[in-house]
Amino acid sequence: MPYSGFWRRAFAFIIDLMIVFLPTFFVFGPMIAFQAVIGGGNLQTLSTLQAGALGLTVFSWQLITLVLMWLYFALWESGAKQSTWGKRLLGIKVIGADGGRISFGRATARFFCKFVSYAILYIGFIMAAFTNRKRTLHDMIAETYVVKKSFEQGQELPETKTHWGWMILICALWILFLLSSGLFTARITLSPTQLAANNAANRLEQLSKEGLGLRAPQREQGVTYFYNEDGYRAVVTDPTSHHKFTIFMQNGSSQACCEAFPFGDCKATGFTDCK
Repeated sequence: MPYSGFWRRAFAFIIDLMIVFLPTFFVFGPMIAFQAVIGGGNLQTLSTLQAGALGLTVFSWQLITLVLMWLYFALWESGAKQSTWGKRLLGIKVIGADGGRISFGRATARFFCKFVSYAILYIGFIMAAFTNRKRTLHDMIAETYVVKKSFEQGQELPETKTHWGWMILICALWILFLLSSGLFTARITLSPTQLAANNAANRLEQLSKEGLGLRAPQREQGVTYFYNEDGYRAVVTDPTSHHKFTIFMQNGSSQACCEAFPFGDCKATGFTDCK
């Protein structure tokens, strides 16, 4: 078969990303680090002017990287070699429906159609392993094919079997992996204060769903839970400042809020102040 396999395309894509990303990183990375150091190394303490300058730098980096990626992919894939440097190293190229070289406009459309594949959790890229003629979603939209370098215009582009069952299974497993890794990442990136507040709120939600009032305060893992006619409360000791705050869940509500003790600070919990 003349078509490129999934892994060859994947490795070529990674090489291309590094070719474009690394030069911009070495230019903008030190600039961002310098601006963060000027602000004291804590993004939350930056002044409005410093935060605006840092945001402009990050935006410029993203915009310049996007433009460079577009020109890199569109110019090389519509060029005489019909391939980027990554594709060239892996021995593959991009062709149109007629088996020949694609125009700059079609290469541009193909590049921006990749954002559809990104938007659906990269499933558009995974499709290349299972679809007819090994095409990604952006290949289908742009009417392009990725074939081995030895393919010559005029050769046949034969049909291949679409493995629907495997594609559905792998995509489902991929979505589960993204969801689980996202939850894990969110959890480990929480500050100790936010983590303590979230754990208390989850416990209050559980008690609220059970609908059982606490006859006496309960202490679990350093947090005291109690109930009155207003709802459920958890008195938490901030693991960072050692000040106390209360997470409160009103009866009939599924949203928790924070009540700060004197010298406490609800802002660090990530929960809104109780009205």
